[in-house]
Amino acid sequence: MESAGPPPVSNPSFEPSKPPVAPKPLKEPTRKQLRRQEKRKQRLLDTQHVLYAKHFSNYRLPVVQSQKRLTLQESTITPEVTERRPPIFKQKSNKSPWARFRMVQCPCHKCSHMLDAQSWLSHYLEVHRHIPFVELKQPLSQHPLRTTCNVAHLIRDAPALLGVFGYQREGLNPQTCARNTFLPNEYRQYSQHGVLLLFACRTMNALPGCSKQAREVLVLWVATSLQGVSISLRGLVQVANSSRYYAKRFKARPLQAETQTCRDLIKNDSNCMLISLEDLANMVNVGRQGQEFSIQVHITSEKKQ
Repeated sequence: MESAGPPPVSNPSFEPSKPPVAPKPLKEPTRKQLRRQEKRKQRLLDTQHVLYAKHFSNYRLPVVQSQKRLTLQESTITPEVTERRPPIFKQKSNKSPWARFRMVQCPCHKCSHMLDAQSWLSHYLEVHRHIPFVELKQPLSQHPLRTTCNVAHLIRDAPALLGVFGYQREGLNPQTCARNTFLPNEYRQYSQHGVLLLFACRTMNALPGCSKQAREVLVLWVATSLQGVSISLRGLVQVANSSRYYAKRFKARPLQAETQTCRDLIKNDSNCMLISLEDLANMVNVGRQGQEFSIQVHITSEKKQ
């Protein structure tokens, strides 16, 4: 007979394996957690939008406010981005030559021609060619406008054109700069020149700072056919055989739609030189009728208005 084996020894520390415990059911996220998740997703979308759309956005361009409501096409941009970067409305360009077109009257005495300001030089070559034309050399600081005038040759309340001066303008864009139009072929080289017109006139007017009694005065001013340009000048008037002179800083006057009389010009514009004829006669021992004086006008600066 086979002997039976030793009885099994019971281990008090050994315990039978427990059945697997089922996982606990997940709790539903609270409202606070849901808000955090929504904010996290929104930050991610904003970051992606900045990375992919920053270089093509319009936030650096000027915004034009329009009073009329314009219908815009639907956009895929989120409402938040649309509010921060409002749409841009296009404006019509004012660089067209038709936008600069403006009719003016010829400032010469007894000339009633209405023309474009840019075509005045061609009108001068056709009608007023008897008046001398002088081209100023560079640099302009060393070559001012120079001319002489005799008081006896001036008619009261009738502006006299003493001379027409042209100078080469610098730093211009040939595609957008103003040009002198309708010039003959032999004068095409003056298409981009600036044109200055020197005028003189005798009239009765009270001098500023003196009594209100009207006195016979000499008025000098400079006109230009350039529009939208401010030309600063320095005028110098000196009587022959005398070391005394009159000097003043003023600006060139653009051509107007209607010519003004000398008296209206003095009242409405201070860009002129006003000199008493008595003062000119007292400077030298020469009668008022034979008084001759020289005029110099220096161009100090030119800039857009």
